[in-house]
Amino acid sequence: MSLPKEPRQLMINLMYIVLTAMLALNVSAEVLNAFLTMDKSIGESSRIVGDSNAQLFKAIEKQVEAYSQFAPFKEKAAKAQILIKEFYDYTQALKDELIASSGGLDEHNQPVSKKKKEPTSYLFINQGKGEELKNKIIEVRQRLLDLVEDENEKALLSQVLPLELQPIPEDSDKKTWAAFTFQQMPVAAVLPILSKFQNDARIAESAILSHFYGKVKGEDVVFDEYIAVVSADKSYVIKGEPLSSEIFLSAFSTTASNISIKVNGRPLEVKNGKALFNIRPSEIGSHSFLAEVSITNPINQEVKTYTKRFNYEVGERSVTASADKMNVFYLGVDNPFSVSAAGVPSKDVQVSSNDVRMEKIQNGKYNVKPKRLGKAKIIVSGGGLETTFEYRVKKIPDPVIRLGRKGQTSMKPNEFKAFKGLVALLENFDFEARCNIVGFELTRLPKKGDANMVVNRGGKYTSDTKALVNQARYGDTFFFDQIRVRCPGDEASRKING
Repeated sequence: MSLPKEPRQLMINLMYIVLTAMLALNVSAEVLNAFLTMDKSIGESSRIVGDSNAQLFKAIEKQVEAYSQFAPFKEKAAKAQILIKEFYDYTQALKDELIASSGGLDEHNQPVSKKKKEPTSYLFINQGKGEELKNKIIEVRQRLLDLVEDENEKALLSQVLPLELQPIPEDSDKKTWAAFTFQQMPVAAVLPILSKFQNDARIAESAILSHFYGKVKGEDVVFDEYIAVVSADKSYVIKGEPLSSEIFLSAFSTTASNISIKVNGRPLEVKNGKALFNIRPSEIGSHSFLAEVSITNPINQEVKTYTKRFNYEVGERSVTASADKMNVFYLGVDNPFSVSAAGVPSKDVQVSSNDVRMEKIQNGKYNVKPKRLGKAKIIVSGGGLETTFEYRVKKIPDPVIRLGRKGQTSMKPNEFKAFKGLVALLENFDFEARCNIVGFELTRLPKKGDANMVVNRGGKYTSDTKALVNQARYGDTFFFDQIRVRCPGDEASRKING
């Protein structure tokens, strides 16, 4: 629930208090004009609040269209609107009657007799309109509060409804509220008083409508976390059997308090929108459990339950092993290798091989270096099981030759002269390895003249090669041939195309 608390409204209240105090002094034309200016400002503020209330009621109607069970709140909101409209029109009629009895409006739309006090005393004291207005304020305020059934909520609203009577100060010589408010008051001073009551009524209407809107709108459930979910039709697959899985994005709320989760009827603790279910099967074979997720609609309090039966298979101990990066081993580098044995403690798992050198990193993790090309067998044992795994062994793929780090086929002479040699790069290779250039031939074919060739040992230019490179001119062509490299695991250098 919220009330208009704009700086404009607060300034209106302050102006009203100050000008009322000034009224006790000698009333000047400037003060009276200030009252009329304030009356205009209060009227504008009242219009803005009225427009806001109309939008608020439309929001209530929209919610009721979607959830018909909230229709009683819409009916009460409509009654509040009728009450305020009747009070607003009644107060406007008093203003019109006061202006008419004081001579009407001038060409500037201001009361002709704005200084006169007799019309206000006659209308509000002699004719009893002041006492009638007092009773109207008390009645409308009470009827608004009666629309709220809950006593605690009614008490809270009672504290914030601005439509109320101000008590008469103890030192005042006026004995009634009507006399204190209207007797011997200029017409210009009474008009903003009546406008203030109209404005207070619309603010009270806003408070009541906000209360009922809070009843029908409920609270939003914000899905603030997303995870990928894989839902397989089975959790145990035999070699050759098909496996089907549904893969989708799931959204959930980590703050929602309207979710409950059960497994086989037993409630689980929901934390951050999820529940953790643990089980330790004691029997081999097929098993299942039924998961139930219930969510309470914050709008209509309806509970919807979604169920899913999960099937799983409990089997005997088994052993698995895998090369972590690829399904092959490479000569000359450390190949990460993982071993797991379901049902067997990691400390009891033994790994051995005659074809590779193995270094244990931690339980279940090894670095493997093959001894030769071809195939390598690794034996995993433990817990009464022994399984042999076979892998292919390959040499490191050929590197790519680059001039510095560039792969250009043409460049300016000065740029070509800046490089100090060739490098061999292993592109798209997942292992830490470096290949070295053993040597190459460099041939210069000038634009005019005969070709020159030098033999270079290593990847860095020798003095002869550097001298040939420094002869580079526009239009020359250089050929790198007979490039030989040696990679980890190579017994001899290998030839690479230039």
